[in-house]
Amino acid sequence: MTDGQNDLRAIARSLYELPPSQFTAARNEAASEASKNPALRALAPMLKRLPRASPTAWAVTALARDDAELFDRLLDLGRRQREAQTALDPVEMRSLGADRQRLVADASSRARELAVREGVVLSGSALIEVGQTLQAAMTDEDAAAAVRGGLLVRGLTVSGWEPVALAGAEALPADGVLDAVGRTTGRARSRRANASEAATEAAARERKQAEDLAWQAVDDVAVARARVAEVDEALDGLAERRTELEAERAEIEEQLRGVEADLAEVYHETQLANREKKSADRDHVRAARRAKQAQEKLDGLG
Repeated sequence: MTDGQNDLRAIARSLYELPPSQFTAARNEAASEASKNPALRALAPMLKRLPRASPTAWAVTALARDDAELFDRLLDLGRRQREAQTALDPVEMRSLGADRQRLVADASSRARELAVREGVVLSGSALIEVGQTLQAAMTDEDAAAAVRGGLLVRGLTVSGWEPVALAGAEALPADGVLDAVGRTTGRARSRRANASEAATEAAARERKQAEDLAWQAVDDVAVARARVAEVDEALDGLAERRTELEAERAEIEEQLRGVEADLAEVYHETQLANREKKSADRDHVRAARRAKQAQEKLDGLG
């Protein structure tokens, strides 16, 4: 790139760091200042034509800039998913797919926090687009580079493992700049010349992806059947254990009924013994009284 192109991109990146609500005024001011500077005067028309970023694009760019560690984790997971896809490893793909859902959700939540901090409103649909854009960056290295470039102006979408459509996604083409009337220059023209070849390759990739998905579905069925068999075996074991426990409970209940009967008998016998004791105590008192009276009468007779 020329010095002028580098200057244009640097100024543009600084503008796209601002919340979208502040962009237009800052862009116009930057264009005005450039028109007064002989070294930057040629850039003024191009600066004036820079489009405002959507809330989705701003939030994703902010995430890549302000939480680079989290964004790097997303890209690393995307790389591992591509490797698993190439290796046709369905088990690894399922495991990484679950990780992908969790990490994209965490990153989307973090992007929303950054937006709230700067007063940028993300609607429900915009938040969904944030997740889609993050997944596009994980799937396609060019899409990841576009996010990191700091010039994203719209959200990205991805279909399977196809290359992400980046036309119009960046304020400035990756391999060129905009001239005064907004035309692309540099290697951007060559990309259009290769569109037909890319479409053919895309169709071949789509067919391969369909075949891979078909084989993955067959593998999923086998895994599901094995899992059903495991669960059936576990249920059989639980049913057998339940039968054993119910038998133990019946035996314990029978023993308890016997103990309760023995306890009732002991209680009854205790009541009878208490009555007999009271009767014996009364007989003892009467006998003692008679003995005392007899002794007193004997003493009186001298």
